[in-house]
Amino acid sequence: METLKKKIFDILRLNNLFVDELFFLAGDASDRKYFEAKISAKKVIIMIDEDSKNLKQFIKITKALEKKISVPEIYEVFPNHGLAIIENFGRSKYSKILTKKNSKELYKLAIENLIFLQNKKISVTLPKYDTRKFLEESNLFFDWYLPFFNIKKDNLKYKFNLIFKDLLKKLKELPQVFVHRDYHIDNLFFLKDRLGTKKCGWIDYQDALSGPSLYDLVSLTQDARIDVPKNIEEYLVNFYLEKNKIHNKVFFNFCYNLIAIQRHLKVLGIFCRLSKRDKKNMYLSHLPRVKKMLLSNLMKKDLSELFLILGPFLKNE
Repeated sequence: METLKKKIFDILRLNNLFVDELFFLAGDASDRKYFEAKISAKKVIIMIDEDSKNLKQFIKITKALEKKISVPEIYEVFPNHGLAIIENFGRSKYSKILTKKNSKELYKLAIENLIFLQNKKISVTLPKYDTRKFLEESNLFFDWYLPFFNIKKDNLKYKFNLIFKDLLKKLKELPQVFVHRDYHIDNLFFLKDRLGTKKCGWIDYQDALSGPSLYDLVSLTQDARIDVPKNIEEYLVNFYLEKNKIHNKVFFNFCYNLIAIQRHLKVLGIFCRLSKRDKKNMYLSHLPRVKKMLLSNLMKKDLSELFLILGPFLKNE
């Protein structure tokens, strides 16, 4: 970490920028790192990523979103070093301020924000979140989660995907919109001094894709990192239904549960990979929660074929 700090100091000095303070903030699951700094008495965030493509994507998407929702203002960019100086949203991250008293209001704001953006045209071309991509992600469960626990199940991935692939194709019937992909409480901020949907600040959207409208809703309401009370989840889902005037609730619920299964498989695989490959063990504590949500969605009537393959194995694991 000290080596990385020195690198940041050197980059800034070369550009006549002098940092008074530099504090490492909790990094995310990627190699991207965030630091809080004070430059000319102003508190900012320094984002550094060795993959310059990620930085370029962050800048491109920020420019497409900045007039619609609250995203960090970009002050300086040093593309050759994968470094950017951006706005500091402060200490109001959802994961830090959520309580029983304010959770309904804050979650509702996040859903309003989501609906607002999904009804706007975004001037950026994004890769499609298609069936191939969905399967590539959900296969992380078979490739990392199962080996992590030394579980061998011959042909399980093949049998599961044979059915799962056809079910996922139905998601094309949903509106295809901007998908954040990690729309959860660690990537949202409450900005009390702003108006309307601008009160909800977004970060970490550089991996966004164009995909099914319910994906980000599921990310928020079935969060891997926190237990979202069932009554809050139901309230938010119904709010989303009403605001979007969705009448085919059977198809809506089917897609909601299907996306949840895909995401939970993906997350279980990623968390185990982070531990095994990257020595990041802090995510393992979330495995029981994610597994429980996965089972709950697999047990839905319309998805019984998937449950017959995976359900009994998960319950006995």
